Amino acid sequence: MSVKEMSQTQSVLPKVSVIVPVWNPGSGIRRCVESLCRQTLEDIEMIFVDDCGTDGAMDVVRAAAAEDPRIRIITNERNMGAGPSRNAGIEAARGAYLSFVDADDYVNACFLERLYAKAIAGQLDIVKGRICYVKEDVTQVNRPELNDEIRKGVQLGKPLFCLFHYQHQSALYRRAWLLKQGICYGTSRRAEDVTFLLRACHQAERFDFEESAEYHYCQRSDSLIHDMHHYTLERKLHAFQEQMDYIVEYMEDEQDASLFVADRVHYDLRLCNYLRRKPECREAANRFTTGLREQVLRFPHLEKLKNVSFIVSVLCDYGVGLARQPFNMPWEGLKVERSVETIREWIDFVKEHPKCSKAAEQDLRRLYRVAESMCHSDNSHLPPSLVRDVKRIFRKNAMKRTIRAFIAKFPLSEPLCRAAKRWRSR
Repeated sequence: MSVKEMSQTQSVLPKVSVIVPVWNPGSGIRRCVESLCRQTLEDIEMIFVDDCGTDGAMDVVRAAAAEDPRIRIITNERNMGAGPSRNAGIEAARGAYLSFVDADDYVNACFLERLYAKAIAGQLDIVKGRICYVKEDVTQVNRPELNDEIRKGVQLGKPLFCLFHYQHQSALYRRAWLLKQGICYGTSRRAEDVTFLLRACHQAERFDFEESAEYHYCQRSDSLIHDMHHYTLERKLHAFQEQMDYIVEYMEDEQDASLFVADRVHYDLRLCNYLRRKPECREAANRFTTGLREQVLRFPHLEKLKNVSFIVSVLCDYGVGLARQPFNMPWEGLKVERSVETIREWIDFVKEHPKCSKAAEQDLRRLYRVAESMCHSDNSHLPPSLVRDVKRIFRKNAMKRTIRAFIAKFPLSEPLCRAAKRWRSR
């Protein structure tokens, strides 16, 4: 029976609804449509949301819809962004489970079938597959496997929402559960997926993996994620405000919410510092730092949050100074020379503001681990010059001497005291 005949005789609701927002995806749209139409799980519907693009991609979708009645098209009145477009797809969907595919990506033929089988067998709220990152020439990019990191984190007792905060496209979500809990995407044009995953992973009760389901994420040089301008910071701040709205309302008693917020602040400030180098973005960067601080101060357990990270503590207590960059952010790159100088600046800063010392320990330990791991792990994916710089600094013991200076000046917690004894003896 052909797909067309099957769809005409079908009297039950589809097993999976695939929601695809479409806004100028380029030539990748054809590969995306073909990969969905060729799924081994045939009992699906494909909802393409036309977000008023200008590159003719919807012509490809309409041509495919003429041949495959499982394709449905929704048209936005105006360009609204990926988040609202996916939310419109959620409202229109009829499938038991939902999948969210980007219009310039594609999936393996068995992607939906394997995810759905795992979801039904375990009655899961979320089942996550794997993501393969590919360049525009379809060569694969080696990146750390997020699924392994999630497993390790869960074994250590970390909550899912602190671990699964990107790769939303790689998973299947139970529609009835999403609707009941009111889970939807954010309305910002950036990080709307982080908002969705925070809500979904916080409320999910049944979660699992299906490693054989592969999603191919295409890294385009002209995609929205690489669009870095002053309004990028406005959109990121909008997204962070939506995340804080949810945290304040629903996660006041959640012990590990501080880890999520600290992670977001670190990531957003790294982006802010990158854009601050552009003269046209400096005022926007200062406004962003001020706005980010206002949102962080809304956190229900602020003192606990400040103890999680030195950077967050400084942002809360000395936001104006941070906007003027009194010291470098260590996440601007992995140059160990810069990391050593950053620690020296931190020592001077903490001398003036001792109440930051406890939080500073956490970032100091993190910074040291990053550099140390680069000396002892597989560095084949790193630039050779960077690896040489790291090893040269470590041979000269500059990092260890700087850490010893920090140890000599401040009272430290037990975990770092034990580490300090090891460093002193080297």
